[in-house]
Amino acid sequence: MFASFKSGKAHQEERENPGLTLLDTPNLDLCLRTPGSLEDIVSYGGLIMAGKGLLVCLNDLPEPDKIRAQDYLAGIAYTIGATETEISPEVTMYLPGEVDTIHG
Repeated sequence: MFASFKSGKAHQEERENPGLTLLDTPNLDLCLRTPGSLEDIVSYGGLIMAGKGLLVCLNDLPEPDKIRAQDYLAGIAYTIGATETEISPEVTMYLPGEVDTIHG
């Protein structure tokens, strides 16, 4: 499944010079992670809180740890207003609240 990202922010700054127009558009850092242990999840929560996107694959974790990891990251996402999208049973994407996804 592929997704494209579009910022919901409407504040593109435009500056004009004679013959030159510069656009400052927002961007998104998307981090891809596959944790080897439950301890790795804590730093992933920090990525979400820092406003970065996170695509996490939990297929290397034992089943009880997968549930704990999903609960921890979902709690952080809920608390700060980030979105959580299940890509597959083992892959979840977390995005800042101002970023929209377009499924195609």
